[in-house]
Amino acid sequence: MGERFRLRQSFDLSGFPPHAQAVLKGLKTYGMFVADNGSDWLMSIAPDRRLKGLETLSRVKGSDFEVVDTGARSVAAE
Repeated sequence: MGERFRLRQSFDLSGFPPHAQAVLKGLKTYGMFVADNGSDWLMSIAPDRRLKGLETLSRVKGSDFEVVDTGARSVAAE
């Protein structure tokens, strides 16, 4: 948990609807953190009826991401 992943730049966004493409572009730019012990590669998204086609994000696989090297991590003294 806490590892940062970014969607590979080579990932093809064509074939995804506009709202899903917006999420995928954000994942290419900013990435995401693994923060839960839930289902494999499940993304949590706040429900919003205005957003259409987000179910297509299930086509994105873990192998479509790369680990982002964030440098050394330190543990705070207790």
